[in-house]
Amino acid sequence: MRRLFLIRHAKAEPSVGRDDYARKLTERGRADARRVAKALGARHFLPEVLIHSGAARAKETAEIFAATWRGEVELQEQAWLYDASLATLTDHTRALGHEHKRVGLVGHNPGLGELAIALTSSGAEPEVRRLAKYPTGAVAVLDFSVQRWEEVALHSAMLALYLTPAEVEADAD
Repeated sequence: MRRLFLIRHAKAEPSVGRDDYARKLTERGRADARRVAKALGARHFLPEVLIHSGAARAKETAEIFAATWRGEVELQEQAWLYDASLATLTDHTRALGHEHKRVGLVGHNPGLGELAIALTSSGAEPEVRRLAKYPTGAVAVLDFSVQRWEEVALHSAMLALYLTPAEVEADAD
């Protein structure tokens, strides 16, 4: 089995008048990232490696997740994740190293949301429908019944979990 975590970066500064790649997380974004990371940790849903795009907001999100999980997760930067299309994301998912069975991609929309929808074939129906909205800080956890990443096909994953910062916040209340 292979497990893929699709993590959209948390809430970032507005893009107006800024270099998009350099946009950092807002305070709310940092708090959201910590809450979602804690919720995943409490469910024992942890990747072995988090691959981020290198954009400031994705890198910061990945670093917050890794820090929350106390260094149990390796961080990697891959520029191909920045503004990646569905085709690019699919190709790179199939090319992931076989040494890791649980991989997290920390990136951007619309690509990550499109990838979650394109890969998912089953799971709790209300959760699968919710993938159409992929807000900042959202995480989809997809399980594949394959031995190698190159065997990943469209519509082959089971949606194991879908979390958004808003519902994690509501659970905490």
